[in-house]
Amino acid sequence: MNILSLQNADLSNKTVFLRCDINSPINPHDLSILDKSRLIEVSNTIRKLNNCKLVVASHQGRLGNSDYISMNQHAIALSELLDRTVKFVPDIIGPTVITEIQNMDNGDILLLDNLRFLAEENSEMSPEHAVNSHLVKKLSPYFDVCVLDAFSTSHRSHPSIVGFAELMPAYAGTIVEGEVKALQNIVQNPDMKFTAILGGAKIPDRLKSIQKLINAGRIEKTLLGGLIGNTFLAASEQVPLSSTSIDDKNSIKTAKSLLEQYPDKFILAEDVAVEVDRKRTEKKLVDVDASDKIFDIGAMTIQNFSQQIDHAENIFITGPLGMFENQEFRLGTVEILNKLANSNAKTITSGGHLSAVLEQLQLKDKIYHVSTAGGALIRYLTGEELPLLQALNNSATRYNQR
Repeated sequence: MNILSLQNADLSNKTVFLRCDINSPINPHDLSILDKSRLIEVSNTIRKLNNCKLVVASHQGRLGNSDYISMNQHAIALSELLDRTVKFVPDIIGPTVITEIQNMDNGDILLLDNLRFLAEENSEMSPEHAVNSHLVKKLSPYFDVCVLDAFSTSHRSHPSIVGFAELMPAYAGTIVEGEVKALQNIVQNPDMKFTAILGGAKIPDRLKSIQKLINAGRIEKTLLGGLIGNTFLAASEQVPLSSTSIDDKNSIKTAKSLLEQYPDKFILAEDVAVEVDRKRTEKKLVDVDASDKIFDIGAMTIQNFSQQIDHAENIFITGPLGMFENQEFRLGTVEILNKLANSNAKTITSGGHLSAVLEQLQLKDKIYHVSTAGGALIRYLTGEELPLLQALNNSATRYNQR
């Protein structure tokens, strides 16, 4: 991979566009930021850009969801992390933004509003088309270089990801460079297989991930928990459907098809934790009632998963294995992360939630690679070409030849 690095770059007195990904979990009740892992990560890149005029941009949430909000509190959080003022501009391509950029001094930092407030930032397009997007046409005349540090969005070919790199030198931020450095040898070794541990609540995304990893020949076994695990339990008809909290018939159908196609690839929970009088109660699958709600894997399953970890060389884990934000149902996630931290396996963790838990447990240093990326990381591990990395590669080729 040929990319321009910030290590030897002198961007002093330049106006720099930084496309990062500080898309963060948001509390649906008060709309506050629940986890600042991505903000903490990108602050390391911003510190390397301390003698330029820096314009930062990211998306937040998706249209129709409760986390589809403005970036004002992100600017406040970044200001606190950096101990520098990050000025929020409640605009993206309008005259207010242009004026603010033109009035910047070296050391100033602007944060634009949610990029997905622009309709075109919700669409995939080629770099050639991205150059003609409103975002790139309006803002590119005011930038000297761009820095791409949105690894967790690197699988999206959006204008902010692929457009600016066509018109100016594009450098990899510290997050992107770190991901590539840690994972390139794995990606280039098609024979390396993983024991995958999949949890979390993004069911359609997890199903696509499973299919991609299996089709790429990357999977030895898949251990399932969280709502994706509940989906497979529903598909296997081992528990009442109502106990799984899954009502997506298409996802259940897909999970059932995967179980039928690859019966030896999946290990489901043997027992689960349900809530009784607001307390954790563990039950074997045959004892789960229709009125129960499954919120975690049980002790027998933890032991079984731990035995699988003992025999694994490489492990990929994404998403919590239960409702970890509730103290009663953190056990599965915490026990498995502790097991991984003390195993001989090379472990890659994926997603902001697991990164936050590892931070709380002070286990990050015992994991081979901790990434806040989700879908992009999975696609990278399957060998799929990522638009952001291709944009960096093309830019490096273009500007190294000059």
